[in-house]
Amino acid sequence: MGSILNMLYKDSLHNFEKFIEDWNVETEYVLFGASKECVQFIRSMDILMGEGVLKIKYIVDHNVKDKDTLDNINEISTAYHESKVIQINRKGIKLVHIDNFNFDSQVIITTDVFKQKYKDYLENNNVKYTWYKNIASIWPYKHKNKVHIYQTDVLVTEKCTLACSYCNMFMPHYEFPIHRELNTIKSDIDSYFSIVDYVSVFHLVGGEPFLYPNIEDVVRYVITNYIHKIDKLIITTNGTIMPKDSLLELLRTNDVILSVSDYTDKLPHIQKKVLKVIKEYKNKKINHYVRNEIEWYDFGDLRIKVGRTEEELIKHFDSCTAPFRGLNDGKFYYCHLNTSAVRTNLFPLNDNDYVSINNVSKEDLIKFDLGFTNLGYVTFCDNCNGCNTGIKVPVSYEKQGLR
Repeated sequence: MGSILNMLYKDSLHNFEKFIEDWNVETEYVLFGASKECVQFIRSMDILMGEGVLKIKYIVDHNVKDKDTLDNINEISTAYHESKVIQINRKGIKLVHIDNFNFDSQVIITTDVFKQKYKDYLENNNVKYTWYKNIASIWPYKHKNKVHIYQTDVLVTEKCTLACSYCNMFMPHYEFPIHRELNTIKSDIDSYFSIVDYVSVFHLVGGEPFLYPNIEDVVRYVITNYIHKIDKLIITTNGTIMPKDSLLELLRTNDVILSVSDYTDKLPHIQKKVLKVIKEYKNKKINHYVRNEIEWYDFGDLRIKVGRTEEELIKHFDSCTAPFRGLNDGKFYYCHLNTSAVRTNLFPLNDNDYVSINNVSKEDLIKFDLGFTNLGYVTFCDNCNGCNTGIKVPVSYEKQGLR
């Protein structure tokens, strides 16, 4: 599961027994990528497998200076945002510049943004490698009989306070946006956690989640029933809606993370409102971070296919690092953008692109999460530019309404 362009599952190549022989728990590994994904990977593996089971020789990156040691994994990347405090007692983590890598170790790539860059580098130097998600999924399953999913997104509402033309959730394309039924969301969550033992990131999104009249009920339901199965519970908001005091207290006391997308530089009419909301988060000691450095890229038009060949689709899918699976109406989608595209009724539902969360085995769920679909790609790939695929079309959230 290192350099695999053909994402069609073949037991002789991809079976989990072979993987844990090639990538065993006795080996000391070099991690490539001092990223937020690296921090989360180490944290999740120590929680799921036991501290120190993942043996790390050192961490390589092209943007670091050689350092003797780090005694806190959160220092690996300033982009990492911690939710509940979990004591990880790793000490003496060494950072090494890529120029000083000696090519004598098996490598786990631990970055999404530079995945392709490091794959090319390692392949050119004949270094054996795998991606962190393979380890994070297969080790807990084979050694602990635990299903671990890295990230899952749940859309609670199709309604939003903005109508960004290049929204990756395609909000302007919803002709009659609705709030999802509370009982349907709860049922999805119950079904999901009946098979998933742990999720590193459980993400509530919209639309604008704080427009959803039952958002407090959803948050409370997740916390009450499943917070022990979640590392980070995150809500993404555009900061234009002030949550109720009772919800703010619920968020504060349970270390829910608010990711605030700040668009005020291009949309000055919302500035006063957003600044007031952010100030309240600070005053109420809500765990939050403000993303005002956002770079927007066009993911593509859900109405227009690119026309890629089957081989091109498989390669495009393999190069995409989209972390977000989508949980919606009993379906577990590989890509949450695909989820929203289907909900607009402008993109067709295809049974290649999801598994039924109520009718899938643990192993098949993990295989699907690792990208082994029936076709070797997701049908939405022919409409989408993907994440970290090398296709970058800069756009602005300043433009509102249909593209």
